[in-house]
Amino acid sequence: MGEFMKVRWRYWSGCVFAGVLSMALAAAASAQVVVTVDGDTAYATISLTDNNGVTYDADVTIVFDSPENLTPQGLNLTAELVDPAAMQSRLPGGDLLPLCLPRLFCPPPTVDPAFPVMITVEPIDFPWLFLSGFDQNETGTGDLSFKNTYQFDVHTHDLPYTEGSLYRLFKAPIGEPFTDVTTDVLQGSMRARDRGGAFSQFIVVSDPRDQTTLALAKLLLLNTRILMAVLDDGLRLDLLGLVAKVEALIIIDLTGALDALDQLIADIEAGAGIDIANVWSADHDVTNDAGEMLSLAYTTRFSMTRNAGSANP
Repeated sequence: MGEFMKVRWRYWSGCVFAGVLSMALAAAASAQVVVTVDGDTAYATISLTDNNGVTYDADVTIVFDSPENLTPQGLNLTAELVDPAAMQSRLPGGDLLPLCLPRLFCPPPTVDPAFPVMITVEPIDFPWLFLSGFDQNETGTGDLSFKNTYQFDVHTHDLPYTEGSLYRLFKAPIGEPFTDVTTDVLQGSMRARDRGGAFSQFIVVSDPRDQTTLALAKLLLLNTRILMAVLDDGLRLDLLGLVAKVEALIIIDLTGALDALDQLIADIEAGAGIDIANVWSADHDVTNDAGEMLSLAYTTRFSMTRNAGSANP
């Protein structure tokens, strides 16, 4: 290909990408999603109206650890209304493994029709030809990156908060099944929080499943995630040993189980960036092992300290 054709191809590629980006931003604007950035924090104001004229509102706050290239455009946060019944196929079933305590049918989590909002965060991997030297970080790209975990907070007045609320924050890869990632549920209407190491789709659901049962299931996922991580064998064995200790104590000694989980969290945080990969980037060229393990550990801790069924949403 001649030099002239290369330039034409780059120009055409740039126009196509710019057009796609413009359409994406226009769609976000029509959905009334306004995103701003202040330092290490991104804020989104969401207001969506359905065909019956009912409006659903929420505020999203994402606090990052050491972000690079954090911009509203690069974050690419959008929101949409969903059919609660149609979403059921992406939510867990009611009977969670053969672990229900007591061994009864566990009702499934559901999307509350009072807040049928799904939020997608899919940061853009910017092509090199749109970047100037001022846009690039030390890796030579203009993509969003951060270390360890972010704190994701959804606040809505559309759902009431009660003590022991069953509302939870779920996350899923785009189009795939959702799982519980909640690290806290707070008052001030309803505020659900997650601590994550990677992005995708988020939705608030009501989850009446037994939380001890759910904590055991999350420990299985954490065990698997530690096995998948790129770690020194000694560190891996230490982390797996702490997971096994939590599993052994969770029913008979909750305080001891929480102490073991806190030690696991402390060990991961101490090794992050030294012995454990801890960077996430929009170009997906690295895996944030520390962030994803911490995300599972923190949501496991939340389930261990909650008893579903103590209150209704």
